[in-house]
Amino acid sequence: MDIAVIIPCYNHAQTLERAVRSALQQSHVTQIVIVDDLSSDGSAACARGLCAADPRVQLDVLERNSGPGTARNRGVALANASHILFLDADDELVGDFAGLSARLFEQNPSLIVVKCEVEFFDPIKGYILPAYDPRHTSAILSSSCGMVMERSRFLHMGGFPQGAEFRGPMGGEDVAFMQAVMAHFQPIARVEQVGYRVWSRPGSHLDKFLALTRLNAAGSFEYVPDKARQIEADRVAVAVKHYLDNVALRLSSTLTNAQ
Repeated sequence: MDIAVIIPCYNHAQTLERAVRSALQQSHVTQIVIVDDLSSDGSAACARGLCAADPRVQLDVLERNSGPGTARNRGVALANASHILFLDADDELVGDFAGLSARLFEQNPSLIVVKCEVEFFDPIKGYILPAYDPRHTSAILSSSCGMVMERSRFLHMGGFPQGAEFRGPMGGEDVAFMQAVMAHFQPIARVEQVGYRVWSRPGSHLDKFLALTRLNAAGSFEYVPDKARQIEADRVAVAVKHYLDNVALRLSSTLTNAQ
């Protein structure tokens, strides 16, 4: 099997090479698709240099800034591998997660998705969000990164949501996508080995998630009460439900047509 790594990029010229180099070190990776979301910091120029250095790397530049969901969808459309792996431009793959995933798929033909363990690193604080923190698993399962899945299944579900509701401060396109994956594409293999490293930075989704949550006496976590955030969260929740309904409809139609 072959794997295409999809890298959405918006103003990550300083970290893009690190991400791409980590993807190039993976076995079974035959293609790396960088989709530049109309960056203004030289990301596209950096990507062109990486394309020139290795024929597996290709670049597509969106005509207008459209958000990570659209960028990932475009990357998958340009991919020609049987499987896809999402990597953010400011993160990196660890070890040979792609190769490990390929072996699992070959050994278990019924598998649809493989998700690896993730480590979270802050350049100032060091490693953060340890595995015993109840937010650790939530952060992993709400992100499409560190996951290999069949490209055909992704296309059948219609990809990531692209609505304006998912481009606000709460984001949410990853959460909606992963809810759909977990609802429709079992079995999902969880790999205990770390295969993905998230680099936290001020203003990142991880940074916001940690700032907005706190551990509670029940051994779980909760969101810090905030009226403005709750209004935004409710708006995103409506959009997520609409997306999930559309995915279910698409998959039902695909199954009916196949029969």
